[in-house]
Amino acid sequence: MFSPRKLAFSFLAIGALASPIIGRAQTPDDVAVRLTSFAPYTAPDRPLFVTLELTNSGSEALDEVSIRLTIRDRVRSRSALRVALDRQPQGEILAVTTEELTDPLDPGETATVTIQRDLGSLANAFLPGRGGSGVYPLAIRVQAGAQMIAERSGAFVFLAQAPETQLNVVWLLPIHRPTALDATGAYDKALLGRELLTGGTIRSMVEIIERNITAALTLAPTGAFLDQLHDISNGFDARLEGGERVVVPATDPLALAAAELLTRLRAAAGAPAFELATAPYARADLVQLVAADMALDAGQQILAGRESVRTHLGRETTAGLFANAGYRADARSAQTFGALGASTLILDPGALRERPEGRFGNPDRPEEVRATGRSFDALLVDGPARDRLQTRTEDPVVTAMGVFAEAAVTYFEVPGLAAARTIVLATDSMPSPAIARPLADALAQSPWVRLRTATSVATDPALAPTGEPLRMLTSDLASADRDRLQLARGARRAVDILRPVIEAPDLIAALDREILVSESIDYASSRRQTVGAAFARSARATADSTLGAIRVPPRRVTLTSRGGRVPVTVINDTGYTIHVRVRLDSAKVAFPDGASRRVTVEGRPDRQTLSTVTFDLEARAAGSFPIEVKIESPDGEFRIGTGQLLVRSTAVSAVAFAATAGGVLFLLGAWGRRFVKRPKAKATG
Repeated sequence: MFSPRKLAFSFLAIGALASPIIGRAQTPDDVAVRLTSFAPYTAPDRPLFVTLELTNSGSEALDEVSIRLTIRDRVRSRSALRVALDRQPQGEILAVTTEELTDPLDPGETATVTIQRDLGSLANAFLPGRGGSGVYPLAIRVQAGAQMIAERSGAFVFLAQAPETQLNVVWLLPIHRPTALDATGAYDKALLGRELLTGGTIRSMVEIIERNITAALTLAPTGAFLDQLHDISNGFDARLEGGERVVVPATDPLALAAAELLTRLRAAAGAPAFELATAPYARADLVQLVAADMALDAGQQILAGRESVRTHLGRETTAGLFANAGYRADARSAQTFGALGASTLILDPGALRERPEGRFGNPDRPEEVRATGRSFDALLVDGPARDRLQTRTEDPVVTAMGVFAEAAVTYFEVPGLAAARTIVLATDSMPSPAIARPLADALAQSPWVRLRTATSVATDPALAPTGEPLRMLTSDLASADRDRLQLARGARRAVDILRPVIEAPDLIAALDREILVSESIDYASSRRQTVGAAFARSARATADSTLGAIRVPPRRVTLTSRGGRVPVTVINDTGYTIHVRVRLDSAKVAFPDGASRRVTVEGRPDRQTLSTVTFDLEARAAGSFPIEVKIESPDGEFRIGTGQLLVRSTAVSAVAFAATAGGVLFLLGAWGRRFVKRPKAKATG
């Protein structure tokens, strides 16, 4: 830590920015600069402050390090703010102030520097009674001598007086991470360490949620994420970086960390201030599933997600509130959303035919959306804030400052109307904790912010939709997504065939989970398509091989009479109890008591089991002929496999017997007539 004695305060009037020029071998890449905190708002009695952390990873000391803050006149619109944050500020410079480090920053040393200024002493615009409330761009420049080390662009809020109204802010937090499990059932141990242990992504997000249990946040946990934590906590198979597969016990630090975090998340999620939105089990896009003729899987994603949340968090999701992956819905999927109980959607404005415009260019209240006879309330995600939240950045706190400023400018456009306006903050997946933490702190401390849950806003009469309902677009399914989902569809069919056949709920649940995970848009990118496809292929291969372990061996049967019985043996190599229907089919055989039987074969994990059932039959002809044996699901809907019986009949049929008997009688009659005529001929001679 850098000692306070190394800080020297200097105040420069506007434009007084001269710094001595010195020669240095150190390069800017050797110095890491990041913002660690900022003032949620400033006022005549609340100073501006920012805290930076400087780390010298080079081999030489940094001399004459200074941090210069440049404050420009307030921005009047969000477009002007984005120019200031992302490109070049345009407003008049109000003040410049510099903090200098009197001692060098030695190699390997880290300095934490807090710069605090009374704004009224910097510029007249911040004096009491001047009415300068608003958002002011702030440029931060770090130099060592004449060499620029880093530049950051942010903004801060100044309140000349206490706000009379508040802006409604809905913040939806997805609680989801792509699975660290591969299609072979092994976890990536190194990845789990980065997620679960100290400083890990999941641990940090749980800490943020715990820290804000009194804030009205809308959480959107996924079932796949919760199931993964539960699985890891019980011990798991892991694949090491070298490819070696090991068994990790429940006593391992990673398993213990997963159990701890799941317990803490369950406790925090029960906070009355929070609400839980319904999300697909594995962050699948229900619009894509419906477009791929997989509406039943869309339903399974929702049902499985709700069940997992109920099991692991002990709380139901809010009825009717849906946060689909990517916040998508379209005209084709509207019926499915409605059938699943959706009444309020968190929605991307791009899903609508007409782009909704609020009073100042951005959606700022719930809207009624309609498609195919279905009507929904929609809370529209703020696009610019969403983009900023999701942008990869070298300085997360600067990103949080920018998102906070986006919301603040929305408020300051017309503060008097703020109570009738809403800004919806959301990210497609779980935001970086390094961004979420300072943003949550700033929102919680801001007197112009009213954090609210999505449902409270959607049901508030003061924010009721106005104007005509908006219409949803119809989306096209990309070819790459179609290919991936077709694999999931084939796997689903195989598992649906297996489901009524086998008494193995754990196996079926595992296969269902693999299919649902394969449908996640975590695997929509070309780089990760093969991972999602591997889950679908694995589920189908397991289902097919299990069904293939049910068979009927060939058998030869000889009938010595017209009717008889034939035995059919079902062999079970699955290790589980099975229920099947056996059906016989032949044009040359009749089955007086029916051609099908339901068969149950008990399962043993250590050996093959079998069961034999008999059928009565009547041969319609003599000779040898095959009988096809069909193994079907218990209801006869699906074919599982086939076998064959070869039947040889030595019995004489009634028709053949009558024909033979008639021929014998004819010959006997003819012989008798000839025998009677012969004596008469001799007597005449």
